[in-house]
Amino acid sequence: MNPLQKYMTLIQERPDLFINKREEGEIRIITDKERILAEQKKIRAKLKQAGKPSCWIDIGVLAEDEWFYVLRDMVEFPDGRVGGYIRWVNRKSQEGGGFNSVLMCVRGNKVLMVRKFRHEERNWSWEFPRGFGEPGLSAEKNARIELQEEIGVSNAKLTLLTKVKEGKGGTAVFLVEVPEGKKIKLEKGEGLSKYRWVTMSQLERMIKNGQLSDWFSLWAFALAKAQDRVLTF
Repeated sequence: MNPLQKYMTLIQERPDLFINKREEGEIRIITDKERILAEQKKIRAKLKQAGKPSCWIDIGVLAEDEWFYVLRDMVEFPDGRVGGYIRWVNRKSQEGGGFNSVLMCVRGNKVLMVRKFRHEERNWSWEFPRGFGEPGLSAEKNARIELQEEIGVSNAKLTLLTKVKEGKGGTAVFLVEVPEGKKIKLEKGEGLSKYRWVTMSQLERMIKNGQLSDWFSLWAFALAKAQDRVLTF
């Protein structure tokens, strides 16, 4: 089955992924196969004239595994332009109800940072522990599994900062109070190399200096500050 055939099947199986709200300013997904092919033909001609690869306008399910779909939709922009638009769909959340976890771990007056290798960027990133959720488990259960797997902590106090729905699952952000004296044990198989405890003032300097660029971690930090869950020290 080619990418477009898979795509048309997915439209039938998961219409919720292709909803058009018909509101002003919306980027509308074109789901009519004949329209997709007609627009694709016009765009491919322009790509050829510009000396660019025709695959840049391949529409369909470009890749998939148990975690993600990579889709390129044919869309109509608010100004009437038509073109391809790539998106990633988290299957664990959308289909299975898994809750991803973002974990701002604190102990006393310090915040835990882990150094993780991010394959998508081919580089190291200082960030808060986080990970994908397994389907069928609560947000808290997934968070506790992630804590145990990534840093070897099993008896921390969790406070939910927010939970955002995505399909049947979503993403949950927790403030995690790690007990005094609990040793951090990094899971090397997760691409973790180092950890460090930093004060809030050090963390804020990292953010100002661009040393914390992981937006999930920035999100958790902003939520904790907004809810007065952490002190400035």
